Amino acid sequence: MSEQKGALKKTLTAVTSTTAGGVLSVANPEGADLIVTGLYLDITTEATGAATVDAGIAADGTTSSDNLIDGGNVGAAVVILSNVGDGGTNGKAAVKWGSDEYLTITASATLAGLVGNAYIQYMRE
Repeated sequence: MSEQKGALKKTLTAVTSTTAGGVLSVANPEGADLIVTGLYLDITTEATGAATVDAGIAADGTTSSDNLIDGGNVGAAVVILSNVGDGGTNGKAAVKWGSDEYLTITASATLAGLVGNAYIQYMRE
């Protein structure tokens, strides 16, 4: 078996609500089980308020998950957050991304003013 690697770049949405998946909701792009090996949030302009985000793999695009990043601070400074260095209490270094699942990012408070991108690295057999 040879592994195939993939990567995605997605723009984060500066939501003003805490709707699950409101910051980002991405369906599995391969239609096959994947392993997420890296999630990087490149925050180039922080949110104007004190906000954090949860990011992870969820059953659908409107469910919150925090198995990659749990409580990542996006309101204090321009930063790059990753699941490995900034995973928080529930964040893991690698997570299975089922063929019909979504990667979602949910805000704890308004993300007004936020500018940034999510970089998702994954592999499959």
